[in-house]
Amino acid sequence: MNLNNHLASDWFMTNCWFLTSSFFKGEIEEELKTMRVRKIFGLRIPWLSTVSVTLALWIIAAFLPQRAAAQERLKVIYSQFTMTNSASWFAREAGLFERHGLTADLVYVDSAPAVQALTAGAAPVATMSGGLAVGPYLNGLDLVMLAGWCNLNSYQLITRPEIRRPEDLRGKIIGIGRFGAAADWGLRLILRKLGINENKDVQIIQAGGGGPATRLGAMEAKKLDATVLDSPQTLQARRLGFRTLADGVELGIPFLQGGLVTRRAYVKSNEDTVRRLIRVIVEAIHYAKTNHDAALKIMQKYLRVQDREALEDAYESFVVKQFPRVPYPAAAAVQTIFDLASARDPRAKTADPQGFIDTRFVRELEQSGAIDQLYGQTR
Repeated sequence: MNLNNHLASDWFMTNCWFLTSSFFKGEIEEELKTMRVRKIFGLRIPWLSTVSVTLALWIIAAFLPQRAAAQERLKVIYSQFTMTNSASWFAREAGLFERHGLTADLVYVDSAPAVQALTAGAAPVATMSGGLAVGPYLNGLDLVMLAGWCNLNSYQLITRPEIRRPEDLRGKIIGIGRFGAAADWGLRLILRKLGINENKDVQIIQAGGGGPATRLGAMEAKKLDATVLDSPQTLQARRLGFRTLADGVELGIPFLQGGLVTRRAYVKSNEDTVRRLIRVIVEAIHYAKTNHDAALKIMQKYLRVQDREALEDAYESFVVKQFPRVPYPAAAAVQTIFDLASARDPRAKTADPQGFIDTRFVRELEQSGAIDQLYGQTR
């Protein structure tokens, strides 16, 4: 072996670890260009071609420990085209699932059927309101809320212009999407706060699927006297001449309206995946808070709203005012749901909110200092 080939051989064996590490990052071509492997330390090496180096690296890579061999694929259900489900949208569009070794397929399943899909195993996790999941939980299903980013009732009670006071609601027809879904719970909580009996004073009807846009359309068609909407549809409603009679956030009504739900059996057998999911959610909230224009584009896509002012209103209402840096599901926001459910289900009277939530994964991440680091803070 001549001196040039000997030096090349020593260099290759010494530095193969560096090249292979770059290879795993998908940067091998860049390294080959940067290092100009045909000419190392000024020595011309005819036999050390780009092809031979690449093949050698493939052979070495086959015997080295692999990073995550493949992205873990999972389905994530979201139950409404509303901002309360947007954490998963931000995560998907910003590539945050992939960053943590997950390939997520977002699947829209409307309201109550979303719980049925979750319990049937169609998907392991879902973003939904606590109200949607509480019924099956009280029936003995092992549903659990792992994170919560909307712990206040974000709904506003929207009425026809002639309805100016809470007492004007008596005898009127109020539309929600589906019984047991978030809008149903949110409406009943607001009515109780206003002193209106939801069973005697008003008639609550199902407007069907399709989300808030369906209810707003029913208002325009004069099929409803009132409904509950959240931003951005609230801005659209005001433009159409409808009145905001009450605002759940301004009334300070606790209500776990948006969070990450799964089954305890899934948590038990997939703790690593759950930890990564929590990281994804935390980073999604951070992404939305720190990438205003990109967040608006994502909202535009999923909310199907083109109006810039409406999108800005939704961003302010949720990302700025509601989404917490540390997304704990609040026990008080669950207790409110149990209190409301107790009228139909006596088991809710003695139910413990702590049994429905599991904060340990969010707590672990917070205590590690990772969230502070994400926001550039020191502990």
